[in-house]
Amino acid sequence: MAIEIWLALACVLVAGMQIGFLFLEAGFVRSKNSINVSMKNLADFVVAVLVFHIVGAAIMFGGGFGLIGFDAGLLGYSGEGSVTLFLLFQALFCGTAATIVSGAVAERMRFSAYIFMTLPLTALIYPMIGHWAWASYLPGGSGEGWLQQLGFIDFAGSSVVHLAGGAAALGILLVVGARDGRFDRGEGEDDDAMRAIHGHSPILTGGGALILLVGWLGFNTGTLEPGSDDFARALSNTLFAGAAAACAAAVTGYYRDGYYRADRIVNGLLVGLVVITASAPYAHSLGAIGAAALIAVGSVFFADWLERTHRVDDAVYAVSVHGFGGFFGTLAVAFIVPADRLSHGVLTQLGVQILGAFSIGVFAFMTMGLIANAMHTRGKLRVPLEDERRGLNLSEHRALLGNAELSRTLSKINSGDADLSTRLDVDPFEEGGDIAEELNAFLDRVQATERLAADKLRAEQDELASMVTRERDRADTTTKVLREFQRDFAGLVQQLNAQARDLATGSERLAAHSHESGEQVGHASAQADATLSMAEQMAKGAQLLSETLELVGTRVADANAAATHADQASDRGAQIAGQLELSAKEIGKLVAMIKSISDRTGLLALNARIEAARAGEAGKGFSVVSSEVAQLSKQTQEASSEISTIVGSLSGLIGESIAQFRAIDASIETVGEMAAVAASSVEQQRTTSAELTGLIDGVRRKALDSGSAVAQVSENFALASKTIDKIDNSSGQLEALATQIDREVESLRQRFSDDGLSAEPAE
Repeated sequence: MAIEIWLALACVLVAGMQIGFLFLEAGFVRSKNSINVSMKNLADFVVAVLVFHIVGAAIMFGGGFGLIGFDAGLLGYSGEGSVTLFLLFQALFCGTAATIVSGAVAERMRFSAYIFMTLPLTALIYPMIGHWAWASYLPGGSGEGWLQQLGFIDFAGSSVVHLAGGAAALGILLVVGARDGRFDRGEGEDDDAMRAIHGHSPILTGGGALILLVGWLGFNTGTLEPGSDDFARALSNTLFAGAAAACAAAVTGYYRDGYYRADRIVNGLLVGLVVITASAPYAHSLGAIGAAALIAVGSVFFADWLERTHRVDDAVYAVSVHGFGGFFGTLAVAFIVPADRLSHGVLTQLGVQILGAFSIGVFAFMTMGLIANAMHTRGKLRVPLEDERRGLNLSEHRALLGNAELSRTLSKINSGDADLSTRLDVDPFEEGGDIAEELNAFLDRVQATERLAADKLRAEQDELASMVTRERDRADTTTKVLREFQRDFAGLVQQLNAQARDLATGSERLAAHSHESGEQVGHASAQADATLSMAEQMAKGAQLLSETLELVGTRVADANAAATHADQASDRGAQIAGQLELSAKEIGKLVAMIKSISDRTGLLALNARIEAARAGEAGKGFSVVSSEVAQLSKQTQEASSEISTIVGSLSGLIGESIAQFRAIDASIETVGEMAAVAASSVEQQRTTSAELTGLIDGVRRKALDSGSAVAQVSENFALASKTIDKIDNSSGQLEALATQIDREVESLRQRFSDDGLSAEPAE
């Protein structure tokens, strides 16, 4: 009686394991798929227990030839209480095997396909595997499977339940493929790169694992007599094996990852529970702990190997937990179970265990893989990519979690599928209704701000367009003025170059005349010295003038002739002075001085005539002096004429240059500095002209003194020669300046062109 009561309680515990699986798998996946995983857990459980009760039990515990059995009396059995409780317990085991698959293929498999595949698994595949190992376990049953006949030991289903479920999951995983983006290689990543998909709630996962641990205590002890040694051993081994495996997996995971991953600890616990399931009432405690810890370490590496090498995307690591743990937990029976509890010796038992585990794994893998492939080829296995991306909660069940609708709407706005006019439905009876209301208000403000920003942007764009138009018009006007200025200035530069060349030619001629005049001045200076000497002699002879007065009277005719000759010389001097006056008004006073010199020369000639009457041949020197001075006056007139002409041309050129330079300065500020240089050069020309005028005035002033006139003329001609050199240098500077200004104007025009402004005036 006690056994039946405990079995009934164990059924409750095992049924509660379904809650653990639901929490565990829902926490492992993203929230957008959590409802789908939960519904699959619920659906496969109800389908599994129902199908097993109606069909599966008859196949699993019916009589047969070792591979499959059948007993029509077990179809929907409702008889003896102990048998009914046992079959209920086995139906819950069948539900556990089916549930393992749901977590592995989560987030990509159609709900209908999953339920459809649960049918053959629970109606045929699991019952056949159970028949191989447990056919004789039914109270009063007569069947015996082929593995059981070989002495295969699997007390509570490390292979029959967990390995079968893990192998079935692997067969389906290889067909259905990885989740979207799981193994996509990002930029800069190597070929082995994979993207982790984190579950939305490790808390649910941890809570589910603890619920499974509690349920597992009934799973591994349900058929044992309460209070017996095997019962106590099964309870303690279950707990300690799970704890040891959790610790080992946590340490190994830290070594592999560098931190403590939540899924490593949870899965380590489950591996330990799976491992000890095959030998819970038989194994020594230390053996159970050691085997569980060792296999948990191996499961960590196996999970990484499947994921990284073969790219098997197991959402909850069901293959490494149930498949790997179930396989090696079955093999560990040969080592951790006392020899007197084994069916054979250690090595023989190990061989039987390997054969049994391998057969169960391959059978479940092949059958479920073939069924999955048949469905996949017809497009019935996997959800469309679009549905997978938006989540199976919505695509499969039209259900959303909490704020999922909010998340979905924000995703649409962010992806461009909806604009800021989109609003959330506000339902006060749904979770997140108040958030939706606040978000709608926020979107109202954002949309209003966007409209204001758009209006402001349009106004700024219009203003910018207007500014561009004004600047373009201004550029066209500037370009037009620049082209006109360039055309006018080019003519001015040509004229300036021509004047500079004429000035240079005139300077050369003036220099030649200055040299010739210098030679004449030197000769005249010598004659002036001789005249001074004669004047001194004439002073000495003044005493004799009164004494010879009578003699003078007698020779009046000769004196008149000499006076006539002197008058003619004076007329020639007046003509020369007139020519100088016509050439340049500035040297008018010089002409008056020359007439004065001519008059005094006439008096000197008269005295010379008197002296000549007295001295005879000595009077000829005065005639030579008069002739030389007349010749000097003529040359001075010619030179002054050329100087006046050059100065007049230079003054006109300077005036025109100043006007043009001022126009240039007003038109273009860019060449202002060069215009200033031009103004400086023009001022230098003015200074030079003033100096030349001063020299002419100096000549005039010095000419007033007849005794030093010739020497002063020599000095002035030397200064005039230096002034000519300055004029020549200035003309060269003007020509270079004109060329440079022309280059600056061309550079300015090129800059307008480089800035994208019109090179032609606007029409």
